[in-house]
Amino acid sequence: MLGFTTLLFILLILFAIYLHKSAKKRPKNFPPGPSKLPIWGSYWFLLKENYNMLHLSMESLAKQYKTDILGLFLGDFPTVVTLSHELTKEMLSRDEFVGRVDTVIVRVRSRGEPKGIFFSDGSFWKTHRKFSLRHLRDYGFGRRSDVMENYVADEVNYLLNFLTSEPTKDDMEVCKSKGQILVPDFLYGSLINIIMSMISSTQFDHHKVRKYAIAALNFMKSGDATGGAITITPWLKYFAPDYFGYTSADKDNAFLVGFMKEIVDEHLRTFSDDHHRDFIDDYISENLKQGTELDYNQLALVALDYMFPSPVGVGQTLSFFFGLLINHPDVQIKVQEELDRVVGRSRLPTLDDRKDLPYFEATLREVLRLIPVTPLGLPRRCVEDTTLGGYFIPKDTIMLPNLWTAHRDERVYENPDKFQPERFLDDHGNLIRKDTTVAFGAGKRLCAGETYARQTMFLLMTGIFQNFTIKSSTGKPVNFNKMLPGITLSFKEKTWVTAIPR
Repeated sequence: MLGFTTLLFILLILFAIYLHKSAKKRPKNFPPGPSKLPIWGSYWFLLKENYNMLHLSMESLAKQYKTDILGLFLGDFPTVVTLSHELTKEMLSRDEFVGRVDTVIVRVRSRGEPKGIFFSDGSFWKTHRKFSLRHLRDYGFGRRSDVMENYVADEVNYLLNFLTSEPTKDDMEVCKSKGQILVPDFLYGSLINIIMSMISSTQFDHHKVRKYAIAALNFMKSGDATGGAITITPWLKYFAPDYFGYTSADKDNAFLVGFMKEIVDEHLRTFSDDHHRDFIDDYISENLKQGTELDYNQLALVALDYMFPSPVGVGQTLSFFFGLLINHPDVQIKVQEELDRVVGRSRLPTLDDRKDLPYFEATLREVLRLIPVTPLGLPRRCVEDTTLGGYFIPKDTIMLPNLWTAHRDERVYENPDKFQPERFLDDHGNLIRKDTTVAFGAGKRLCAGETYARQTMFLLMTGIFQNFTIKSSTGKPVNFNKMLPGITLSFKEKTWVTAIPR
């Protein structure tokens, strides 16, 4: 009869064999990549390579496996990362990869089934995306619109006055003294007001709404683009909710939803079907036509999905714009010289000027290329068995486009680590028609706000650089090596800059 020690030894051997086989088990013809270890699968290897910046971890692992398409496991979930420009663009464009990943963070955000636009899929997503885009366009979103341009012009004039005035007590958190500002925080109020003018026809006090931008940023910082440990092992929310981001995702999102529900309640009290003021009125009207009960949560989350990318996505991108032009004063001078030549100083730039400002447009493209604000995009889900890059991709595989490496693909971009706006200009200084960047995604999941974002960034930045030279408040270059991890990238250190009137 076997003794207890011998039996325990045999069980340990069998368990070790099981773990070994489990680690090596992969779908047939699955892309190369690290093994699957207990509990977190290949996530252990990502953390080992670069604990904070997982897009860099994936880049490192891809080099080790000598591949442009990496296969790994987030817990038991098969996951594929595209790293080359070609494969990333293909994955983003194909219908097989339009699904979203249902996670504990997605569900806590919507208090149940996935809702909104960003994190839903299937017919539910298609219906609400189509409806929202069709009606938001009536208020200037995603198209040329005098109404939208006037909204932005009002905010540009506010910012120009803000930069030349002594700060009030309420503004001290984003403005130490006249012209000394915290980026992108000083833009938050304007960015929220511009988009909310179309969603809710509401204008807010700038310093009061900054807290909503910060809550939106905190939500995007509550995890990483993979979903992180809390997604792989949801039970962690009971043991360490603060450390793994669950608390922030819950509280910050509840704060944002509450903000939007107050606006919806006000619309319901003052609603008239004879005169629609904005998108929320259109949504309420559609519910009345269908005779259905208003889904507060869905309306609030749809509105938030269009609102919070403005201060978070656009805001952080513009902070990179400021930082790169501070670090490359020669580029800033060229931008300003072009503005002086084409627009002058007697009026603000308009969208009619875009075609005549190729160097500015090239500079904006280069900012989007070099520092993509969402380096891994938003996770997608493969909705059917298929192939990509010659490899088999099973249904429900998590798909991650590594925009960071796609934008640094030497087969597409010469000297990819260099900030060089001229790469988007031809020999005659004209803007190259084809924009190779994929910062806004591609295919049916292309960012619904791309046109809005590009127009807003153009109008804000041309207005500011037409009138100011931007320099570092410390006299030192802006540090791009210290970034806060999350779904979006942002500066780790507070970035104060000085706006000097021209």
